[in-house]
Amino acid sequence: MTLDVVVIGGGPAGSVCAARLAARGRSVALLERDHHPRFHLGESLLPHSVGVLEAVGVLDAVRADFLVKRGARFVDGADPARSSRYGFADAFHARWDHAFQVPRDTFDDLLFRNAGRCGAELREGWEVTRTLREGERMAGVQARAPDGSLHELAARMVIDATGRDAMVARAAGDVERISGLDRTAVYTQVRGAWRDEGEREGDIQIVVLGDGWMWFIPFADGRTSVGAVVSRGWVRACHERGASSPPELFDAAVAGAPTAARMLAHAERLFPPRATGDFSFRVGRVRGDGWLAIGDAGGFIDPLFSTGAHLAMYGGLHAADALDRALAAGDLSEARFAAWEATMRSGAEVFLGVVQAFYRGELTPYLFAEPQHPFLRRAITTLLAGDVFDPGARWAREMRARFPARQ
Repeated sequence: MTLDVVVIGGGPAGSVCAARLAARGRSVALLERDHHPRFHLGESLLPHSVGVLEAVGVLDAVRADFLVKRGARFVDGADPARSSRYGFADAFHARWDHAFQVPRDTFDDLLFRNAGRCGAELREGWEVTRTLREGERMAGVQARAPDGSLHELAARMVIDATGRDAMVARAAGDVERISGLDRTAVYTQVRGAWRDEGEREGDIQIVVLGDGWMWFIPFADGRTSVGAVVSRGWVRACHERGASSPPELFDAAVAGAPTAARMLAHAERLFPPRATGDFSFRVGRVRGDGWLAIGDAGGFIDPLFSTGAHLAMYGGLHAADALDRALAAGDLSEARFAAWEATMRSGAEVFLGVVQAFYRGELTPYLFAEPQHPFLRRAITTLLAGDVFDPGARWAREMRARFPARQ
């Protein structure tokens, strides 16, 4: 039997894509190497992902289970009085004035199971060992089942949704680091951290450091995800002072940010801090005859603006729509998906340019400006809401001109 689609990876990109295709009657197998639920970073959603959740039929469940997020607050790590909050209701053309803070183990499991309810065949514990080809066209995958046996799954289309593993791109040597974004994250979860009150309880708190930033993401059950994103140079300096383990690096980041230290003054760590590196990379090709790479498998940008899950879900949904049309037309060539790629790259580059400007020190004065130009404030708010896929929007043109992405 030849499937319409094999999706490799059961994270947000793969699960959304599989759910959409299966709901439209396509035969889909969704293969996940691990077993849900499993830990993952990237817990803060953006308002323009809410429409994706609605489209795949999980919005009511998400609304019932997760904390509502209505804005993002930036605060100076050295001076808590210096802060600026951006409420999503103030964005240009704000269809959604909120998003959600989602522990990814629970959230990813919800999306994965939803794909099954939509009709996708779910296979957990299945590791794809290689892709299959007929000439230049990708034609399926070979995968190892939980019992160790190898199986070949023929498919008209293969979707690489393997996250930062980027299976297809790395096999082709097609991954390139983004200059200036060689960062390391040290992170944990705590209980008892400071959080805002009322409608602002679910705000993400972004603490601006001299050489990076920290996130505080509150969850509905009282936990808070906390992490610091720092440069390799900062890590080397810590090593020279004898701080090298993830807990030591985390402690050093907090010690260097009095604002963060106050927010954590009464917090209890739920697990020792961990570390992950090589955050940002670019992929040359994200489409070919018989295959697409979606989500982080098509490239990853530093998580300053919580872009990972947003780009993954938006890209997964619209890849599914383009693929459904391509299957109907009997044309699964690389050229068929050029418009989809152009849309995704255009949106990602808006984020990339502003992230790069942050690390060069060019963005912070705008974030904390007093007074702040109304247009620029709404432009920043719209960016934070994830509404980046209309390249003709005036605010997006302004952001590209002011903060162009550097390749």
